Amino acid sequence: MKLEKRTEPLRIVRKMGKVPGVLFGKAIEPVSIQVDEKELQETLRIHGKTQTFKVKLDNKTHIVYIKDVQRAILNRKHFLNVELLHVEKSDTITAKIPLHLNGRETIEHHGRIVQLVADAIEVEYAVGKGQSHIDVDVSHLQVGDTIKVKDIKLPEELKSVDDPEKVLIHFGERRVHAADVEKEEEAEAVEAEAEQSDSESE
Repeated sequence: MKLEKRTEPLRIVRKMGKVPGVLFGKAIEPVSIQVDEKELQETLRIHGKTQTFKVKLDNKTHIVYIKDVQRAILNRKHFLNVELLHVEKSDTITAKIPLHLNGRETIEHHGRIVQLVADAIEVEYAVGKGQSHIDVDVSHLQVGDTIKVKDIKLPEELKSVDDPEKVLIHFGERRVHAADVEKEEEAEAVEAEAEQSDSESE
């Protein structure tokens, strides 16, 4: 991803289809930058906010990851600002990697519900070893089961720094409200009455 030094006001930068931001890190001085919005969208889609990648600024290459990105409230696809953190190859990164649940749709289809108590695990990893997400298989869960941090099998390159007893996922029964039951009963009664009317008319 190619970066440019920002010299224009924020309003003009955004009007140009670019996203203002900052490149910073312990080994460099903070630099106000701008980047093409479409290029940033594609980079975020591929690397997320946990994987490192290379950028160029003034013909110099930096290893960075997206520390934070701010989006417009009304249009979440529109970026307002981006923070890129410069890292060295010898650094260790600490970040929260989101969970991706496999098998959720299948078991929720049968009237159960998978509650995601926490949507990410905080881990440490070497530069270049990050992942966009962590897959968790929930297809085997039974009502009342929970998955804690200690139950997640992480790839060798990731080390959890979260509380091992922290609950991430809970599997339970979907709650049925009295109002919903009444609506369903009313609908069934209307349907039965319509069927009876049809029979009588015949």
